[in-house]
Amino acid sequence: WLYFQRKCYYLSESEATWNSSQSHCSSHNASLLVIGDQQELKFMMKITKQDPWIGLYKRNEEFFWVNGKALDNELFEVKGSGNCAYLESKGVSTSGCYLTRRWVCS
Repeated sequence: WLYFQRKCYYLSESEATWNSSQSHCSSHNASLLVIGDQQELKFMMKITKQDPWIGLYKRNEEFFWVNGKALDNELFEVKGSGNCAYLESKGVSTSGCYLTRRWVCS
């Protein structure tokens, strides 16, 4: 686990689907990463490798965080046409939720 701006982060070593990743986080009283601001986004883009899942998904053409809040479109632009989001070096992108990736809990 890592600590930044009063939040703890866990970067997985293994890979799983988006749903399994969220279950792994839940079992540690955490959730897939919810990004709150630009500073947090920049920090996470710097420390993450291998494009991990984050706690953002598409429902009815809108993006929501796993905490139920809608994505603030001014925070970042989401690329791709999938339903589940992951973090990459240039920002946030989406792919099919069934693909396996590393993940980030917070």
